[in-house]
Amino acid sequence: MISLIILAKGNEKGLDKCVDSILQQSYKEYELILMTEQQDNELERKIQNNTQVKLYTSENEDMGVLCKKAIQKATGEYIMFVDPQDFLIDDKGLTKLNDLIVKEEADLIVNSYMTLKQGRFLYKTEKNEILSYDRFQVLQLKEIEFRNLSGALIKKELFNKINNYDLPAQLLLKRLAKEAEKILYTSLNFYTYVVEESRNSDLIWGKGSEFHFSNTYNFVENNKIRQYKQKIPETIEVALCVDNNVIDYVGSLVYSIYKHTSSYVNIYVIYKELSAESLNKLNWINEKMLTVNLQTVKVSEKLHERLDKITLGKDKYKLPISSYYRIFLADILPDVDRIIYLDVDVLAIGDLTELWHTDLEGNFLAACLDEQAFTKSGTNVLQPRRREYFNSGVLVLDLFLFRKYNIISEFFDYLIDTTDLYNLGDQDALNLYFLDAVKLLDSSWNYGVYSHKKYSGVNDIKILHYFGFSKPLRSLYSYVADDKIKYFVQLYRKYYYELAQFIDYKGCENKVSIIITARPDDDFFRSLESVVYQSYPNKEIIILDTTVGDELKNKVETLMEILPYIVYIKCDNRNIGKMREFAINRSKGDYLYFLDSSDYINENDVLDKLVSIMVKDAASMVTSVMMIYYPTEDRLTGYGANNEKIDLSAESVESLQTNYPGNDYNMLAGHVFDKKLFDNLEALNFEDEKKLMSELLSRAKKRIRKNSYDWVKVMS
Repeated sequence: MISLIILAKGNEKGLDKCVDSILQQSYKEYELILMTEQQDNELERKIQNNTQVKLYTSENEDMGVLCKKAIQKATGEYIMFVDPQDFLIDDKGLTKLNDLIVKEEADLIVNSYMTLKQGRFLYKTEKNEILSYDRFQVLQLKEIEFRNLSGALIKKELFNKINNYDLPAQLLLKRLAKEAEKILYTSLNFYTYVVEESRNSDLIWGKGSEFHFSNTYNFVENNKIRQYKQKIPETIEVALCVDNNVIDYVGSLVYSIYKHTSSYVNIYVIYKELSAESLNKLNWINEKMLTVNLQTVKVSEKLHERLDKITLGKDKYKLPISSYYRIFLADILPDVDRIIYLDVDVLAIGDLTELWHTDLEGNFLAACLDEQAFTKSGTNVLQPRRREYFNSGVLVLDLFLFRKYNIISEFFDYLIDTTDLYNLGDQDALNLYFLDAVKLLDSSWNYGVYSHKKYSGVNDIKILHYFGFSKPLRSLYSYVADDKIKYFVQLYRKYYYELAQFIDYKGCENKVSIIITARPDDDFFRSLESVVYQSYPNKEIIILDTTVGDELKNKVETLMEILPYIVYIKCDNRNIGKMREFAINRSKGDYLYFLDSSDYINENDVLDKLVSIMVKDAASMVTSVMMIYYPTEDRLTGYGANNEKIDLSAESVESLQTNYPGNDYNMLAGHVFDKKLFDNLEALNFEDEKKLMSELLSRAKKRIRKNSYDWVKVMS
């Protein structure tokens, strides 16, 4: 037996439709209990001969009292509330619901709503899912049906443990869920929730025990009562969690810490797999930094077996598994009691000593507010407490407390159960699990570069965070960004370049001189950005400016203040061939690469790959394939590329210049040349590029073709 309960004032415009939709159900093992605050003669006539319907009128009683009375009068094993504004759309809905409750033996079934908004029906097609209480709590943040009693099928005996019926429906359902042994979420799509402005199903959230997802806030309260205060050692401990995809950011971060931090620092680079090349780079850095001790820590297979249990959900294609190492730091570093965790895409431009000595005041961790979360967005799991949502890219962690309260084991179980429900992986989970157990820091310690407009009153920035889709070493985005973003991105590249200098260009000993020609009316700065963002650090960029006026010069000189490897040459109507000859003569590189605006290199590691081939194959020149872009048609075309490396040393110059599509061997752009090919400059014809290339090809003893699309020629 199912007891259906409608709590009504008696004058709802949808009440008749609501009642009719119940009376039309094919399932007849039900009773309908109508509790109203005033008489409704029409409704009484409709149900007067129906023994399954019981109508009670009780004036001047609030909904909590009516709810309690209705439950007391109910004789069914299960109870389902129906809001008088809603209705059942499927006449077999109750039959399906009853069959499901019998089959699953659940105590509580939450039924996904069919919503009716402005004449449109919307519904979900989720599979039946058995929920833990933790998953129920997270879903209550996300889905409206988890914040209302209406539509849910509830075992009546669960109400025996409810003392307060005046609670909002959200909290009442939450208490029922906590008592339930088995919760089921289903999408039968027969309960129609009518969306109206007058109805409010917004999330209710306060600071009591009802609103927490763990006991961490209780532990913090106890710590404060006991006046717990951690003893802070003088040497700073820092953890970085990495893999081969982000290792190129580690050097700049470590160098920035070394440059600005006045204390000794132990930095733990935590990883599962790193290439020999990556490990060598870390060793080179460690050898040079006297106040920074860099240690690599390989995580165990046992830990990765545990991590494999985590469902990465919506973030599985973006968030590397290495980012989850931070939740295990208390286990990975058993002898460390306090640590600063940093995402690798940050730059420490302030002294970490101040951050290290932050009093956590009994909290498990300290973090900065995520300024992006201040906007009212459904993606923020802390709605409506969104102004307490922190970014997990910079954390100070009391690992002693993590071990004392066995946090890792319990939090990991929570992650396994709920991570697929989040938009931002473990960051969302950390915010929920440690709600009211976090010391909030000044935003200067985690300043989001790409959302800088959301920050106000932050002047003394200590840590820059390049979070988001656009990374300073991997994106062309910044060339069209605002001036502040451009500055921050170029600042990052400055540190990247300074580090390479600091370690004597280990691993990239051959300098590349890139000669780029700025032509009038072209998109020069896209071309320049594609060169500046190359991850190969041992480079100089020589700009030949053929434009009129000083506009480009002024912009470039501003850039040169940050990036000292840029050289500017104003052509002033001089012959471009002669200017190239001049640039080659004053260049300092072992190799040369040419580019004209508005052409551009399309990936950040192109020079790395081309130089690697030059070195390993002892090549005289390496050629990469271009694509052609037609702006007026917004069309990109290519001539076929299979990523093979081909030795063309034996092929004739004539064949190279006539048989290859795209005229690759008739232009300077797209090749890395050994600078020795340009010896005896006066014998080269810079007035005719095809003839110039013919001579260079003749001089080149070993010619390699890298058959991949590495640069784009823009057709005017």
